[in-house]
Amino acid sequence: MDRRVVKSRQAIRDAFVALMKEKDFDHITVQDITDRANVSRKTFYLHFLDKYDLLDRVIEDAIREMDEFGQCVCDLDWVPATEQCFQYLADRYDFFGTMLTQAGAPYFRRRYVESCMTSFREEIRKVVGRHPLPEEDAILQFVVHAYVGTVEWWLQQGMPYSPKVMADRVGRMLEAVYAQLPSLRQPVHAGENSPTSLAQLEAGA
Repeated sequence: MDRRVVKSRQAIRDAFVALMKEKDFDHITVQDITDRANVSRKTFYLHFLDKYDLLDRVIEDAIREMDEFGQCVCDLDWVPATEQCFQYLADRYDFFGTMLTQAGAPYFRRRYVESCMTSFREEIRKVVGRHPLPEEDAILQFVVHAYVGTVEWWLQQGMPYSPKVMADRVGRMLEAVYAQLPSLRQPVHAGENSPTSLAQLEAGA
């Protein structure tokens, strides 16, 4: 690919992310982006259909790169793997600090959660084998949203602790949770008199 094409595309993406730090996505115009990137509108439309297409591509590229990185550290123990992940985020703080804390990009958070769901599910398979645990979806929701919420907090606070400290705390907790997974093979059986659904609760009211 022509170096000028690559350079202009990167300039557009960099300008877009910079603008996301300043205003909500809905308030960003193509003109804002081209002015910041110092390119023409014609150049913008040679690369992207509109600002929504630009957002989609920025997000998908970031998720793909993050997934590829995750594959590189997935064989490490929990603490060193978690340190690598937090360092990855720290090295790209301008991007993740914007996309994960910016109200204008909720789709990025959803894609990030989906990516983490896949990664943490694969880790469950390593521990308990290919057969799903009872209520595994609830376990995944707990682990993933605890992790993503911690990442968001860390970024919102300006990374108050180093990746090494975060790994020691978060990585050790994840390690402890996963160590307990084999003990969760048996499903929970509610007692006959224990309501287990909203309908049962309402019926008993």
